Amino acid sequence: MYKYYKEQGADGPYFYFYTELNLTYYVAFRNMSQETFPLNNLYSLDFGEINGLKGKKDTKISLTILKIIIEFLQTDKSLVLHFLCDSADSRQLNRKRLFSRWFSICGMEQWVKYDYDFDSADYNVSFIFCSNIYETAIMETEILLTLDVYERAKDD
Repeated sequence: MYKYYKEQGADGPYFYFYTELNLTYYVAFRNMSQETFPLNNLYSLDFGEINGLKGKKDTKISLTILKIIIEFLQTDKSLVLHFLCDSADSRQLNRKRLFSRWFSICGMEQWVKYDYDFDSADYNVSFIFCSNIYETAIMETEILLTLDVYERAKDD
């Protein structure tokens, strides 16, 4: 794992670290909170290499990103994390599988991952929330209602 650094951005914390090949990676959590419960503590997750560069396969990158995500979620059990699998390069399914694999090995059994695939778009979205805080059925319903509002707004 790489040593990482934390800073506070205007809309949430972000982390960065340097690899052995002098690449700079970031992990950002952007506050996307809604006014009402249960999405009143919602954060969007984004990560990548600062300049869009790619290096050789380096497992320490994934381990570091996963450690940062776990550390962030452990700061407050009421956090809800949202991750959008970008489709700009048609690799959204690879991103979804990677994120699912990370979630399965992270050892946070009380956390639930809810995935949603849009019919009208080529991207996937995942939400992570603590089942000790939120009822899964209520959370899934609220997520679907919120996504529906956004979809309708795009169609208008």
